[in-house]
Amino acid sequence: MIVRNFFLFFRTLVLRAVVCLYACVSYGDVGAEDIKARVSVFMDDYIAQLSEDYKVGVRVEYSVNILDPRLAMKDCPHELETELKSRNSIGRVNIRVSCNEQNPWSLYVPVDVNLFRPIVTTISPIAKGEVLTKAELEMREVDISQLNGAYFTAMEEVIGMQAKRPIRADKTVIANYLSPPLLIKKGEQVQMTARSGGLVVKIAGVALMDGHKGQQISVRNNQSKRVVEARVSGPGQVAIQL
Repeated sequence: MIVRNFFLFFRTLVLRAVVCLYACVSYGDVGAEDIKARVSVFMDDYIAQLSEDYKVGVRVEYSVNILDPRLAMKDCPHELETELKSRNSIGRVNIRVSCNEQNPWSLYVPVDVNLFRPIVTTISPIAKGEVLTKAELEMREVDISQLNGAYFTAMEEVIGMQAKRPIRADKTVIANYLSPPLLIKKGEQVQMTARSGGLVVKIAGVALMDGHKGQQISVRNNQSKRVVEARVSGPGQVAIQL
């Protein structure tokens, strides 16, 4: 009886082992390396398209995050499907890998995308209120995926702008750091120019507030003492819309 029971117990263990082995082979055929390889194929195409979108002068790199080597997903009879599932196109993005068969499954793989391009940076420190010149700037390749805020790709966009805050040397110039230069100061005498068709009238006035180029400010007419709204067009110059 003891021998018979032992034999039945041993046979049960063997059957369970066979079932387990079958399940592992059937449901664990897609491993971490398979998924990483599929993501890499998708990313190669994605990076090529990204480089084309940014045109010339960019360099793109990516790295797939380490996957658990124990990862085992159910075998997929057809090619795994991959798609970008992130709002952002660079930086940390998520790639969804899925098998859309009778028993579908999906998982998300984090990928770091770094995009380098030449942008405007500082050579020396810039004080608050200082007007930027070419001598203080240079173009430098920077990973823009790490930046917060809009940047500049041409020095012409920055030269003549005024620093709203101190900017350290060797730092990317961000749009929020700058403002158009102050062309008119409060209390300053200005020339108001009014145009109507071919008629041009120029009148002297006093600025009642500071003004940057393109900004609308209040100006008092020296003759009539009337206060009007005018748009700053240059140093000491404002334009009135009739």
